[in-house]
Amino acid sequence: MMSKPALFRPSLSFTVTILIAFTLIFTVILSVAVFGFRSTAEQAAIATADVSLAETASTVAARTNALVQPVLVLIREVATTGIGDRPANAQAGTKLLSVLSDEPEIRTVSAAWPDGTLLQAAPVGLVPAAAMPPLPSRAAYVLCFSRPGDAAKSWLFLAADRSVISGAAFGRPADPRGTQWYLQARAPGVYVSTPYVLSLTRQVGLSVSSPLAGDGVIALDVTLGSLSDFLRAQQVTPHSTAFLFSDLGILLAHPDAARVVRAAVHGRVSWTTLQDSQDPVLEAVWYAYASSELLPGQSAQLDVDGIAMLARLEPVETLENPPVLVAVVAPRSDFTAPVDDAVRQGTLFALGAFMAGFGAIALMSWRIAKPLGVLTREAQAIRRLELTAPLNLRSRITEVERLTEAIAAMKATLTSFTVYLPRDLVHQFLAAGIEPRLGGERVALSVMFSDIQGFTTIAERLDPVELTNIASAYFEAVTRELLAAHGTIDKYIGDSVMAFWNAPRRDPLHAAHACTATLRARAVTLRLAGEFTARGWPALSTRFGVHTGEAVVGNVGSSDRMTYTAMGAMVNLANRMEGLNKLYGTQILVSEATRVAAGPGFVFRPADIVILKGSAMPMPVHELLGIADTTAAPALQAKESDLASLDAWEDCVAAYRNGDFAAARAALERVQRIGTFPLAAVYTQRLSTAGAKAAPGWSPLVRMDVK
Repeated sequence: MMSKPALFRPSLSFTVTILIAFTLIFTVILSVAVFGFRSTAEQAAIATADVSLAETASTVAARTNALVQPVLVLIREVATTGIGDRPANAQAGTKLLSVLSDEPEIRTVSAAWPDGTLLQAAPVGLVPAAAMPPLPSRAAYVLCFSRPGDAAKSWLFLAADRSVISGAAFGRPADPRGTQWYLQARAPGVYVSTPYVLSLTRQVGLSVSSPLAGDGVIALDVTLGSLSDFLRAQQVTPHSTAFLFSDLGILLAHPDAARVVRAAVHGRVSWTTLQDSQDPVLEAVWYAYASSELLPGQSAQLDVDGIAMLARLEPVETLENPPVLVAVVAPRSDFTAPVDDAVRQGTLFALGAFMAGFGAIALMSWRIAKPLGVLTREAQAIRRLELTAPLNLRSRITEVERLTEAIAAMKATLTSFTVYLPRDLVHQFLAAGIEPRLGGERVALSVMFSDIQGFTTIAERLDPVELTNIASAYFEAVTRELLAAHGTIDKYIGDSVMAFWNAPRRDPLHAAHACTATLRARAVTLRLAGEFTARGWPALSTRFGVHTGEAVVGNVGSSDRMTYTAMGAMVNLANRMEGLNKLYGTQILVSEATRVAAGPGFVFRPADIVILKGSAMPMPVHELLGIADTTAAPALQAKESDLASLDAWEDCVAAYRNGDFAAARAALERVQRIGTFPLAAVYTQRLSTAGAKAAPGWSPLVRMDVK
């Protein structure tokens, strides 16, 4: 029988595939050129908008300056000629009336002097009938004169040619010296007030004031209505807004006069700040100005409730006390809408071309990206040393197929060797970015040693296979707890485990994590003891020692075989700390350095002050009882009896170290009434042969001459 020929599976090289995709993408890029036109046209529209906004803002600023110029002219004239010795006459008011006829926006002119004298001029049509004497026929202007102490105000009515028609006394005199416009103008300069109710016309407005020669003050009053009418006429686009505000954020004029003040009751108004105006446009301008995003003489784009707005600021140069600014704001869409209409057809055409090209390139990209995505995830899993899942991938792209074969071979090779490698340590190397090269660094570490009590005797009684099963189950459980508390496993030494914290990954809480890990390891060994006993295996009682200090940590060995470990005197001290448990009958002993570095989150019981072999420095040693937090797992907390006797025990140890053996025995009896423990038995034996006081020269230090 003839064999069937092998099926031919066509494949494409990765390069050819990319070229095809590039050709399709290039077609899409051509359509992007249409959007380039849109961008250019929008920029031109925005540039035109900036010019328009600047011209409008400059016009408003110039017109506002024009309102102030009469004040300056009048001040110069009065400074030269004066108003006269009797400002109540028509000749004195003529100078004020000339300003009213020249500037229709100016509604009232006032002059005041330090003695409280006040002269005001206004068209009769602006003064409420109830606020002045009966109006004679042909009257066009009115002059109002008052001085504190007079019985009533003096009124003069003038015809259009400024000839006096009649006079009358009416109304209680007002003292101008407490008004804002008078108080502001006590210093040289031109000042603008906040909105208030004008005293003569009873309309809401603001005053522009300046000092006169001879300590007087001149003020021009402008109503908000007239300013609003003027600003409404200054529209750049149908949706633009122009308004005036001070650099303190007070709104001075707006096309809608009602926005400037909130109320006018008994002659007082509540003026509006931009920040509290509840108008998104005003608030946005203020925040941009306050944050220097929008500066006088410049333009900026603002976001107002998701709408792009173009804004321009111009200063009113003659008003600097406080500085007054003109803002003109318009939606960006008012300028770009024609551009949007012009490019809409081109955009639709480009979208059609894009969709056609997108469909083609999407299909091709999927054929490339899908296997590459699988290989990428596989490479990431290998980087994490996750090697158990098989790699099943077929591709018609030659390069992808070859890459799949290479990754599968690499994965199989690594799987063969990872059983000899500490995977968690490699994970930490990768996370910390440490290169595998010889060398080390001096680092503050917390080091822990563990040892199984009587393991040699246990091992002699067990079958090797059973011993291996017991040791594997034990080390698996203990290692899991140490790694869960941020530990690094250095090595397994027979039945012992050496672990450290703060390398290779830095851990500011390394001492606390070392104590937590040791308590967790103790808890798991106690649990294992019950499980082992149930299975007929011997219970493994474990002792732990922890010490904190500086050590050299890094890779040691040769260039082709190295190990990551910690070396130094403090490592030896940690090992001997574990050995001290035999002397005191304890399970976890830590050094003073570890106790201090771990912080107040743990319960320690003072044990002794020892001088370990190989060290000349006395070292306080403590028994770690548990975590102080009562919400921690019960297995990690100290026993209630240990907590209850802790104060008495500390009194016992303190008295013993001071050589007061009688007090130590008394404190020890208090401890034993609560409960006993192995460490108490050690002190009971010491104190049984001691007198009441220590002999001269006695020292509480215990020297350890064996490891």
